[in-house]
Amino acid sequence: MKIEVKFFATLRLYLGVASVNIEFKNPITVKELIDYLVNKFNDVKIRDYLLENGKIRVGTMILINGKNIIHLNGLETKIEEGIISIFPPAGGG
Repeated sequence: MKIEVKFFATLRLYLGVASVNIEFKNPITVKELIDYLVNKFNDVKIRDYLLENGKIRVGTMILINGKNIIHLNGLETKIEEGIISIFPPAGGG
């Protein structure tokens, strides 16, 4: 199964890439994808950037083929194929 993970806003700037293409043998959960990204970029701050106390950080939006995981099964939502869009919490003033 193939997925494309797209990064937006400050997360894109932080990682220095707009997207990555990944191939897995079996479906994975969103939580497993975040763990994979932490290992791929060798940076545990990614997890801290997206999660707080093991839950999706307020303001973070993760979409699977345009559907927000909050309306699916949260971090346990299975990813099979498609496009994963990750928007970090917005800030500003």
